[in-house]
Amino acid sequence: MTSLVRSAEHQYRLRRLGYAAMLPSGHCLGYSVDVELAWFERFGARDTLAELLLARQESGELNVIDEGQAWHLCLAPTARRRLRRAYEAEMGI
Repeated sequence: MTSLVRSAEHQYRLRRLGYAAMLPSGHCLGYSVDVELAWFERFGARDTLAELLLARQESGELNVIDEGQAWHLCLAPTARRRLRRAYEAEMGI
């Protein structure tokens, strides 16, 4: 499943369980997510999703880290302004 924005409390819980959950974290700010590709594989979508994510990495929009059970995705710092402008244009802001 996909883990979206996390609270600091959840980060501390993950640390107590032995995960490398740092504070501050991009997870707490909404800049990063973990995607469990095995979940998508059950529905036949894993390969398509992986291709899309790797293409976004190649285009410089995302950083993708294969952590085994999940892929850690975070917004590429160099893409932030461009993606923000595209979002605001789409939303009419």
